[in-house]
Amino acid sequence: MTLWPPMRVVRFLSVLSLLSLSQVLFVPAAFGQEATTPDPTTLARRASVYLMQTYTQGENQILSCVGSGTLISANGLILTNAHLVEDTGPCRGDRIIVALPVRLEDSPIPTYLAEPVLIDRSLDIAVIQIRGGLDGSAIASSTLSLPFVSVGDPAALQPGAALTAIGYPDTGESSTVVVPAPLSAVISEAAGGSIAWYQTTAVLGGVMSGGGVFNPDGQLIGVITSASGTDGSEHSPTCLSIQDTNHDGGITAEDACVPIGAPATAIRPITLAIPEIETARRELHPVRVSGVAEALFATAPSISRMYFSPGISETGIATQVTNTLPGGATAAYVFFDFANIPPGTSYDLRATRDGLEVPEWSIGPLAWPGGVRGTWYIGKNDVALSDGRYEFTLRLNGSTAATATLTVGPAQPEPGIFSNLSFSTTDGVTGRVFPAEVQQINASFDFSGMPAEQVWTEVWYLDGTEVSSNTRLWDNGDSGRLTVSAINLDGLPLGVYRLELFVGERLAATGDVTLVGNRTPQGEPQVFSNARMANAISPDNLPAGTVGTVMPLGTTSLYAFVDWDMMPRSTTWTHRWYLDGRLITNTVDSWDAGSVGQNYWIGLTSDRALPEGTYSVEVLVGNKPMFSQTVSIGSGTAVTTGQDTQADDVFISGTVVDAITGEGIPGALVFVLDVEFESAQFLYDESQIQTQTITDQQGRFSLAQGLRRGNYFTVYVFADGYITVLEDTFIVSRDQASPAEIRIVMSRP
Repeated sequence: MTLWPPMRVVRFLSVLSLLSLSQVLFVPAAFGQEATTPDPTTLARRASVYLMQTYTQGENQILSCVGSGTLISANGLILTNAHLVEDTGPCRGDRIIVALPVRLEDSPIPTYLAEPVLIDRSLDIAVIQIRGGLDGSAIASSTLSLPFVSVGDPAALQPGAALTAIGYPDTGESSTVVVPAPLSAVISEAAGGSIAWYQTTAVLGGVMSGGGVFNPDGQLIGVITSASGTDGSEHSPTCLSIQDTNHDGGITAEDACVPIGAPATAIRPITLAIPEIETARRELHPVRVSGVAEALFATAPSISRMYFSPGISETGIATQVTNTLPGGATAAYVFFDFANIPPGTSYDLRATRDGLEVPEWSIGPLAWPGGVRGTWYIGKNDVALSDGRYEFTLRLNGSTAATATLTVGPAQPEPGIFSNLSFSTTDGVTGRVFPAEVQQINASFDFSGMPAEQVWTEVWYLDGTEVSSNTRLWDNGDSGRLTVSAINLDGLPLGVYRLELFVGERLAATGDVTLVGNRTPQGEPQVFSNARMANAISPDNLPAGTVGTVMPLGTTSLYAFVDWDMMPRSTTWTHRWYLDGRLITNTVDSWDAGSVGQNYWIGLTSDRALPEGTYSVEVLVGNKPMFSQTVSIGSGTAVTTGQDTQADDVFISGTVVDAITGEGIPGALVFVLDVEFESAQFLYDESQIQTQTITDQQGRFSLAQGLRRGNYFTVYVFADGYITVLEDTFIVSRDQASPAEIRIVMSRP
């Protein structure tokens, strides 16, 4: 079948400058002049908001945090930093006030109250929703029609890319600022992976944290991120008194200070926030059963065992542990262990070379994403390190927590190099997650330059306690690959194992593995079993309602129930939901339900009927998939049509191409009217548009909002120098698969 029927082509106005999704101002053809639109920067400024979190003290509202955000939908969804809107830590509060730029050159006006829809501590990303007026009156999101920006794709960005940062420079007294923010480097980190952060040489004001970073087309490609560098308990350059909290008639150091964020150079790529945006736009809520709270953070936060590596393996292990790199090195990773760091704690990494600060090798301050204990890394590739002596300092809340030194340039070779450490079992399973009670874990590594009779040591730990240590003289030759093993013929107990290899007194290689679950016939770990899907929960936390793999239309909740065995407490795990193969939620948690049990559940809920379609839930331990289950909503029910049907949405991507050359047309504007409007009713009012987007340099586009099945839509496509495409009978059939791919052909006059 063809999703896009033959198009009716009409002559229409040429749009000189095609813009992002945020807001489009049209001039009707009857006026007899060319249509104009605001430039992308103006659109982005209109969609930038100032955020204030407050808490109640007596009859007064006291500011606890300020920052920026960006509207990503006309109905009031705002993307910002998690640490600005959480109700814990330095930014504690019970109200989030949204101030809008009524006039772009004036300070923002407090207008609305918002509530968090989804908070992702691991990425410091949050989506909040405007819910009411300042007087506490409720506002239906469907009644809002606010300027907003489109979400772009930063995948092709390279250092040197021209970007623009927009946010508020101070405590609400000024209008937005527009700062050129060229991308200078890509930063890897344990949360976020190989493209965890973009770095810019621009220094952005701390209150700009949470604001947007835009490509030249005005599309949102990142979120400015900076923590305050303080816990808010003491006044500092990043914690200011801006309100008379003690009511003595003046603002002094005696008043409570408000963390405003330290100067920012880190940008969180928008790609990492896409699941959170999808969840919020669809008004979904990922939930899980509450476990037993662990007594966390009873002891002081700690950073230890800081070391360096020139690279990182696919499984997150240092390719080589070293404190020297050769001249001309272009990559370095800093590893360290952490424990008992409360979420939201400010952390930053600072680097000096021969005593002088090296900003390009520094990051933060940022908000700590949480986790009980583990190993963290921060690193860069493709950035030259000049010769010299580097000192890296890791700070928590502005205080030094750990330091380590790295020498770059000509140096005396180290006696023996271990590299490329990897783990496996005798079943041939590789990775870092294995079944509990296996008899043997193998650790293999390359070695070179090892002198005969060199003293070396192999040490194994289980959950931080040393269980084996073996020191001997080297007799394996100058270079090659060697395997050492942890062996217990009665079975290795579950938990986290660490291997440390020393050459003399120097740490030469290290890595962790986790033993969980029971062994399958294939040698893989199996934690979860007895999976069941339901659309309700009984009072005693058991499956209820419809139980099975097909749920009726109108279902508002889905729950996956499982039994589990051999799951260590505090293990990091991830649960995800997909709709028709598209990732819509991604949540990272710390296991808090004990090592064995029954009827653990993971849920996806909504305040309205879930869209019809195929849902999948997936659970990972570490990065290893452990469990998945699929359920359908509406499958086998009678086909219905019409605007009010409880059908799911079809997400549409495609390419706009030149009719002669077949090449993609960059900067083409594609928009779809709300289902109740046709072209004859279109008044060139942005509120009549359901969804819109701009094509990239290859002519590619993706509509941010799905189109409901069983309906007709009106579609416009504008491109400078081309005849406008108009289709009033764009049909999305009831059996159309999602996502769908289309091709739009445009001709020149």
